[in-house]
Amino acid sequence: MHLLLGFALVAAPLVQDDPICADLQRLSAAVADPVAYKALYRSDFAPRLLRACYRSQGYACHQSMLPPEITHETMAQRIAACLPGAVVTPGAPWPGLKRSVVTGGGLVFKLEESGSERAHVGRILHIEIGPKPKL
Repeated sequence: MHLLLGFALVAAPLVQDDPICADLQRLSAAVADPVAYKALYRSDFAPRLLRACYRSQGYACHQSMLPPEITHETMAQRIAACLPGAVVTPGAPWPGLKRSVVTGGGLVFKLEESGSERAHVGRILHIEIGPKPKL
């Protein structure tokens, strides 16, 4: 029990040290207020999750030639670790795609991985980010 608690205390700062957390927490805070979200969206802000992130319907991030440690699963876990209460679920099956969905902090992240190490552009990861739809 003490070992588990000790590990949790040591690991907790590592989550906050993840460079993607500050951007995700900023986006999560803004999405709670429509005026703040609109202002952030119109600014030059884009979350730095992958090599290229840009405004789309929400935001989109994309990277090809992924290093082995970056997969849809590892990125989903990193995103979820930044947002308290976030949940990772498998995405809808689609031939040739590996998918995950992260919901938390008022946001939805849809991750899709395609390609392979043998493809000329390697593996590709695409992440769509948007406010969680209101029910």
